[in-house]
Amino acid sequence: MREAGANVEHAGSAFASSTQDHVWLEGCGKQGWIVLNRDERIRYRRLEIEALRDHGVAAFCFTGGNVTADETADIIVPLIQKFVNMSISEPKPFLYTFGRSARPNPVKLR
Repeated sequence: MREAGANVEHAGSAFASSTQDHVWLEGCGKQGWIVLNRDERIRYRRLEIEALRDHGVAAFCFTGGNVTADETADIIVPLIQKFVNMSISEPKPFLYTFGRSARPNPVKLR
């Protein structure tokens, strides 16, 4: 993603590896960062959903299964500008999942 020109911050370098998901999601929201992850279960976890909602997070979750890092990059890199545009034009918070088809699907944050 960096090679494609994206300004990327890895959560592992911004937060301790032991940081719970809802805590780093809060930090991302406070920074105004767009979250991109591969945690398919995030949409089912109450604390994570609350962190997304309470801190106005724009999040995208790759649900493409077992693919290599290169395959994942091939799917994500063409979507970067679309994700940025969505994070500007759509009200936050939001969570979209996307798979190999690269079609973002909204997840209701209940």
